[in-house]
Amino acid sequence: MADDAGGRGDRTKPAGSVQQMLTDITNTGAADASGNSVTDKAGTTDDTQYRPATATPSLQTHASVDSAFEDSDSRSSRQAQHGNQQPQNAGDAPIITTGYEELNITHEQAEGLHHALVGEQLAEEQDLIVDVRRIPRRHRRRRRVSGESSHHPTSESRMTAVANRGGCRESTTTSLSESIWNYRKEHGRTYHAYKDGKYIFPNDEREADRLDLQHHLFRITFANHLYFAPLHSPRRALDVGTGTGIWAMEFADEFPDCDVIGIDLSPGQPQMVPPNCKFIIDDAEDLWVYPEKFDYVHARLMAGCFADWPAFFRQAYENLEPGGWLEIQDYGLPVRSADGTADGTDLMKWGELLCEAARNMGRPMGTDCADHYVAQMTEAGFVDINQRMFMWPSNGWPKDPLMKTLGQWNQTNILDGLEGFCLALLTRGLGWQKAEVDVFVAKVSRDLRSRKIHAYFPMPVTYARKPFPGEVPFRQ
Repeated sequence: MADDAGGRGDRTKPAGSVQQMLTDITNTGAADASGNSVTDKAGTTDDTQYRPATATPSLQTHASVDSAFEDSDSRSSRQAQHGNQQPQNAGDAPIITTGYEELNITHEQAEGLHHALVGEQLAEEQDLIVDVRRIPRRHRRRRRVSGESSHHPTSESRMTAVANRGGCRESTTTSLSESIWNYRKEHGRTYHAYKDGKYIFPNDEREADRLDLQHHLFRITFANHLYFAPLHSPRRALDVGTGTGIWAMEFADEFPDCDVIGIDLSPGQPQMVPPNCKFIIDDAEDLWVYPEKFDYVHARLMAGCFADWPAFFRQAYENLEPGGWLEIQDYGLPVRSADGTADGTDLMKWGELLCEAARNMGRPMGTDCADHYVAQMTEAGFVDINQRMFMWPSNGWPKDPLMKTLGQWNQTNILDGLEGFCLALLTRGLGWQKAEVDVFVAKVSRDLRSRKIHAYFPMPVTYARKPFPGEVPFRQ
């Protein structure tokens, strides 16, 4: 069985301090490089098996992203004031850690922040820095020819499925109707037809190419892992908002005995897929009518897609097997900068305007969502809640090789998608004209190319477990 995403197992921590490396980078003029929270651990949780909520708690330090740049005097003053005792976390008490620090490495590999952040899979990950032509052929999308039939199922028979859910073995899906391909056309881009207006980003070929590039950016960021929850031979998995389907297909390859379902509002997935993977056109905000419960539910970059996140967490909880995991890989917006170079820029204003427009449309995005995941998961009943914080620089401004690579990939990712990010939100949510959007996109593009702006996007990963029957959560 393949290794799980947490990179679990006994590894030696680097002798050098990540905090000191970040400080050195700042002093050499590369500004603040990482933006990750730095966590000093008194102990780690053994994720190789499910930990009962009553187990002995592990010790973790709760820290924000910007705390990575806290100077030694401030840290000493804070410790003198509050003492050096670490808070305890167990059961459903959230554990907030630094994602990069969790991927511990050997001392020999700890040459600078580059190795301290990535670890022993660094050499393998360099192979991920490729163009789309090196994506496995069966993962490439094929443009649908007019008049060609499609084998994608959809949930048009949802009402029948709801009525016959109890013990009925009939299929809850049906073949796609041609109307699903009648995309909404607006300002030269196309948008999904099923549940028109719910998703505010395009679904055309240009956006699909960007999504595949973005997937490989995630693979580099996460040390080639697809997930972080401690999975053990999952039998059924659900990928919410599957997009081009590339994550679902790679997960199906990693777990060939697991039935993987990817759902989305747009039918943009390939037809050549692993035998244990299928795609359904469905709306995750509707009542879930899947005939069996899942061992793992995955959702990536879904901030801005749901009007009611607590309802999503409740549905995920109800449709998970006891001991099953929910994982949310998302983003923060507006951008941040530890040295204040992003303050007052068009790049910062861009994030603020998108969040404002999303709120006006009733589907908050960015930090408006991500900052509440832990509390909302706790309220839904999840336990063993963990959050790991990563970051994507706005461009290649960091001096560190890894962070520079991530920034260069992310700059391409954001520039390719910038118009699509802005068009629907600013025209529908704020009433802008297309010409106004074009001018603003040009200004934001200029900031994205400026290495004087040391901005980064926080990229939190939050995962939690559904407790077993009779399990009593440990509370402090």
